[in-house]
Parts: sequence; C-alpha cells; structure tokens
Amino acid sequence: MKKVFVWFILISFMNLTGCYSRDLVAPSSYKFNERKEIKIITKDTTYNFKGYQYILANDTLIGTEGNVLLNKAAINESSVKVPVKEMLIVEVSSVDGGETTLLVVGSLVVVLLIVAVVGLAKFASTPWHL
Repeated sequence: MKKVFVWFILISFMNLTGCYSRDLVAPSSYKFNERKEIKIITKDTTYNFKGYQYILANDTLIGTEGNVLLNKAAINESSVKVPVKEMLIVEVSSVDGGETTLLVVGSLVVVLLIVAVVGLAKFASTPWHL
C-alpha cells in the first residue's frame, strides 16, 4: 500500500510541475486575457499579476497585488494603474495541458513497463516444481 501511495504522490507532483510556457509580447499587440498570469515590465518597475488580478479599462491595466479583481466595481485607490503606452513588454505565462498530460501518461507507461519487465524476469527465474 505504501508503494501505491508513493507512486500516486510522485505522479501528482509531476502533474503539478507541468509544462509551462512564457511568451514575450509587445503590449500594443497583446489582447489582454484576465485569466492568464502576466508580468508587466515598464522602464522603472515590474508588476506580476496572477489571473483575475487585473482588468484592462480604457487602455490602462488596473490590477491589485494579492486580491482577486473580478469586476470594475472592485477597483479602489490602492489599485495599480499602468497605461498600456508605458509598458515595454508583457510576459504571458500559460500551462500547456496537453504536454502535461503527455508527460504524466508517458511516465506512467514507462513505470508500468519497468514493473512488467521486472515481474517477467522474476517469473522466468523461478524454478518449476511439479
């Protein structure tokens, strides 16, 4: 039972690490998707926003550091406001679910093949007593 638990934890850990990609995009050409994690780089500051922590309104990115910002009614005085024209670059982080699934399934197949080969080797080396 312990081995099953260890393998479950190992495969779960691999799924959590996943396959991530980061794309560098010019702010003028990026269509801001509030669900994605982004990093905004200006000439003197870098801002990191997780999904649903920012909104694009009137060519200004409005975000919070730590609070979930789901609508414009949640904007307050402590919100960060960065005009798109002041942004140098936008770094967009995203998880590739397909590659992550292939990584986990491929690893599981390799582990099962190793277990099968070891099992067959033990079976073949067992003497037959009739």
